[in-house]
Amino acid sequence: MSSKTAVEYPNIPSILALVGGALIVLVDIFLLTVSIVILPHLNYTNFQTPRGYVGSPGALAAGFVGAIAVFGLICGIIVTMSAVLMRLKPGQRQTWGILVLVFSILGFFGFGGFIVGSVLGIVGGILTLRWKPVATADPAPRQ
Repeated sequence: MSSKTAVEYPNIPSILALVGGALIVLVDIFLLTVSIVILPHLNYTNFQTPRGYVGSPGALAAGFVGAIAVFGLICGIIVTMSAVLMRLKPGQRQTWGILVLVFSILGFFGFGGFIVGSVLGIVGGILTLRWKPVATADPAPRQ
């Protein structure tokens, strides 16, 4: 008889990291859309452009928000992919936990999924790094 052994993985930490990464991605897609569609077309009559800048103020604001959104989007994608790989390759859970933790912290600079996404990612990364598989004794086979 052969017995199947299930490979353990950090279930709750990977779910927290996955939800956090998804929130970061969704919020940054929204912000990228706003920076492309809305910001260039707003009225900036009271906005004074920096000395030497010859472009429109809308392009300046859209470029700034767009760059931050792209950075946050990259961080969110890395957090999401690390959370998925944490479930698929649990033997490398520390690597994925470190990636989730680092890019969730960096995700704060890209608006962090309205802060909630980054906090969930940080908690998921910390719980992953602290998680240890449960050692269970194999019962004696029946004869």
